[in-house]
Amino acid sequence: MNKEKKKDNFDSAAAKISCLALALSLVVTGFMLDSPQNIMSGLMNFPLHPDVLLSDYFVIGGAGAAFVNAGIVTFISIGLTFIIDTTYSGSTIAMIYLMAGFALFGKNPFNILPFFAGVWLYSRHVGRPMRKYTNAALFSTTLSPFVTTVFLYRPFNPVINVLLAFAVGAFIGYIIIPLAEHTFSSHMGYSLFNYGFAGGLLALVLTSVLRAVGNTVETALIWNKGVPVPALIYVMVLTSVLIISGLILCKGEMKRLLALFRHSGQSPSDFVNTDGIGPVLINMGLMGLVCLSYILLIGGDLNGPVLGAILTSVGFAAAGEHPKNSISVIVGVYLASVFIVHDAHAPSVQLAALFGTALAPISGQFGAVYGIAAGFLHTCVVLAVGPLCGGYNLYNNGFAAGLVAFIMVAVIQDLLNRKPKED
Repeated sequence: MNKEKKKDNFDSAAAKISCLALALSLVVTGFMLDSPQNIMSGLMNFPLHPDVLLSDYFVIGGAGAAFVNAGIVTFISIGLTFIIDTTYSGSTIAMIYLMAGFALFGKNPFNILPFFAGVWLYSRHVGRPMRKYTNAALFSTTLSPFVTTVFLYRPFNPVINVLLAFAVGAFIGYIIIPLAEHTFSSHMGYSLFNYGFAGGLLALVLTSVLRAVGNTVETALIWNKGVPVPALIYVMVLTSVLIISGLILCKGEMKRLLALFRHSGQSPSDFVNTDGIGPVLINMGLMGLVCLSYILLIGGDLNGPVLGAILTSVGFAAAGEHPKNSISVIVGVYLASVFIVHDAHAPSVQLAALFGTALAPISGQFGAVYGIAAGFLHTCVVLAVGPLCGGYNLYNNGFAAGLVAFIMVAVIQDLLNRKPKED
């Protein structure tokens, strides 16, 4: 028992170090790419932009400022986990990497903090410690564009606008928790982005209200094309460090990695707890390489949103994703881009391939054929739901994945459980 506790403490400490290293690497990379003056100017631009999908921070503030913003948001997220004494596990790594990724195209310190306050109020209301709601505090920031929009477009002075924006974010952070608990039961953990599903439903309602009272609600498309060498180098270095670190910790025992591949990934999955930090780090690096390879093979782009999607997938390789259950979903997205969309290079389709791995548990549980079908269907759905939410739900793919999982799992289970009639 004592030996097992020491292992858990070691894994938790290693997970913390890996997240801190991520935050530091983002800040250092940012300052290597641009001057402090330009970075500061770019950081000031982010809160003054509506942040609705798709808003590439590489374009809005520059690559240097985007990286630094991602590092700052990551440090803030880690700081929150320290303050509320969150135990580091696979899901914690997933949360931190997701926050880093989306800070490249929509999140910044200004528009995420109000959600923390709302979650804190909810924890006080139900009489439970806030560490029980770490997921809610970080994942609820999917609707952070609402905060920025209220601040920018309310007809009051800046102080009142800030207070209103803060109140809106806190309100959303408060009410999304019971909603997310309810939506999880609908897809039974076969979508890894549950808060994307809950956030999409809430965004759909709030956006409808905005449209009903006469507000114009439109999505955006600010997208940097091409594969910048610094971004490519960053992903290559990050994935290499993760794999090498994992190999060192595994001491060459690859059987532990193969054991991880046997998990379906159905949420809640915690690969750190079940397999140890060594195999998890290797898996994280491999998932990063899988995502990067796909983008390079199709001639896609490596900008803020795509890099953010890669970081998200790397993070969820600690809590549900691995190459065995994810590649089939990516194949399904590609097939849909060939036969339905006819454009694998479209921004939304590139992101669908990477974020669509939220449906990896379907492949892991029911097989690769169903994974391909899930990816194919996900592509069709994600292209339709974005405009409905007005771009306010940053986890738009999570919303689509939740809908796909809700429908597919019910049908699959019925088909597999139905027995042939007796003569």
